[in-house]
Amino acid sequence: MKFKIHKIPYLFVLLGIFCIFTHFKHTPLAALENIMDVDEITPGMKGYGKTVFIGDRIEIFNVEVLGILKNWEAKSNMVLIRMSGGPLENSGIIAGMSGSPVYINNRLIGAVAYGWSFAKEAVAGVTPINEMKNTLLNIQAQQKDISLTSNDWELPSPSENEQELTSQTTPLIPQEATNPELNNAKLTPILSPLIVSGIDGRTLQKMQPLFNNYGLYPLQGGNYVLPANPISEGNKITSENTKLVPGASVAAILIKGDLSAAVVGTVTYTDGDNVLAFGHPFLQTGNTDLPMASAYVYTILSSLSNSIKMASPLEIVGRINQDRRAGIAGTHGESSKMVPCQIEVEGTQKLKYKFEIIDNKLLTPSLVLMAAHSAVLSTEKMLGEKSVSIKLSAQIEGYEKPVVIENIFYELDQSWFPLNHIIQPFAMIMNNQFQKVHIKQIDLKIKVSDSRQTAYIEAIKVNKKQVKPGDALQVDVRLKPFTGECFYQTVTMQIPEDILPGSMLNVTACDAMYGQALNMGRSAGKYLPTNFEQLLHYVENMERNNSLMVRILLHKKGVTYKGEGFPSLPTSILSIMSYSNQSGIGPLFDEVITRIPTSYVLTGNQSIPISVK
Repeated sequence: MKFKIHKIPYLFVLLGIFCIFTHFKHTPLAALENIMDVDEITPGMKGYGKTVFIGDRIEIFNVEVLGILKNWEAKSNMVLIRMSGGPLENSGIIAGMSGSPVYINNRLIGAVAYGWSFAKEAVAGVTPINEMKNTLLNIQAQQKDISLTSNDWELPSPSENEQELTSQTTPLIPQEATNPELNNAKLTPILSPLIVSGIDGRTLQKMQPLFNNYGLYPLQGGNYVLPANPISEGNKITSENTKLVPGASVAAILIKGDLSAAVVGTVTYTDGDNVLAFGHPFLQTGNTDLPMASAYVYTILSSLSNSIKMASPLEIVGRINQDRRAGIAGTHGESSKMVPCQIEVEGTQKLKYKFEIIDNKLLTPSLVLMAAHSAVLSTEKMLGEKSVSIKLSAQIEGYEKPVVIENIFYELDQSWFPLNHIIQPFAMIMNNQFQKVHIKQIDLKIKVSDSRQTAYIEAIKVNKKQVKPGDALQVDVRLKPFTGECFYQTVTMQIPEDILPGSMLNVTACDAMYGQALNMGRSAGKYLPTNFEQLLHYVENMERNNSLMVRILLHKKGVTYKGEGFPSLPTSILSIMSYSNQSGIGPLFDEVITRIPTSYVLTGNQSIPISVK
């Protein structure tokens, strides 16, 4: 049988093309992308959402639209929904659902992102997908040509009082809110589970105020281990079924290795290698640099206050590069920079912890503090007398030698105090106002002794009450160890040749705290660095608690200018600079200072006057 083929006249072909073009011209772009805009959504519409309740299997839950909150925040809308199905009937909103995509008529409307604590029903706020795309993908495209080897997170500029660098450091752990009940009445981002492993629970509890400030829910977990003999296809974890797709669990890695910490959420939308998730900010830091991983959910922990996904990160699949109000954005296949870190604790045991930590000035110091405190707490006693020696070495990119911060402390219980006094100067370096700092490596060594190694400065005596210019003065400092016998520490001081005859001098033996106070009172300008090198010098030369300081205050005066001391200026220049109308100039009292390291944590101070012949 022969078939006869008729040629279609060109007129009909052109007419067909015109009709197709006209159809797409009047069809909204969102519809072409299978996306529903907020203006198309009305109360009563029903749909579904996707998330993972257990394992890595994406499941469906029911959704009903309750209304549209127009301009609920500046230039932002929100779709209010009620969720049901699966564990939601008993759990309410689940921490870790942030980013779960919601569909109506098989068209994506946005991400589950907001809710209320203690709510009886699973009522949530949905961030519209177009707001997520317009914010995250557009900025991500603009940043493609910019190298982000490390994030550019900025902290607020400190006030003038906060810029004064003294040994009295402030805690890295913020205080809890004074009235947390008021916060429960607000529509807030759904809490994100911060899953940690290798961290002592008591340490995690102390860190909770910090994490709560960032909307994180800390929870002890573990690293997922692949079953040796999977009994079913559902137990297998492979690269294929851990691929990040809408509804899959995603993790932002903060620490990985012997210690680990990761924030878990849900993928909302993918476009090629681009991934959008959460629907609300992680920290809202703008450009960022975090490893992006798939995650595995063990179970749902139901709670009256906040139900939560118990999960663990799996394999790193890319990099999170945007963290903004509408959510987070990442890219498959890209790598993220992390800082190698090692903590060594030597006491009743000798243990090493090796891990990698994110490189950012906001969280790195606090995470190192958490890891160090947990390492000590898990190996040493919590209550009782202890002497703690701490040494932190940080290799900074562009500098050959590492920055070394060390000190020795005595404490009666396991507090933050010793570690905080080491980590706080490190935080000053990372958050300095002079230049960006990229840390290449962090090494922290902690030695703990069960004995109390403290001594009190009980008295001082000198070999002569009258001295001549150029004399050598012998100062004997009597130290009284705790429950030990007194002994003398001899220090030889050189009297300057140009000291004025007839003047009275004051010889002081003191501990580090009193010595630091004298430093600030006699030459405060030297402790307000005006460049990065001065800051490093200050941090590395902070007074140490085991250092015996013997000081002789001289009558010569000088000035400090831009962090540098000028103690021996001619009288004419000193007069001119003292009355200068330029800022950055301060007084400086000249001193002879000798520091003698001891094996004790010292306290106290003693003084004696001498005269110059």
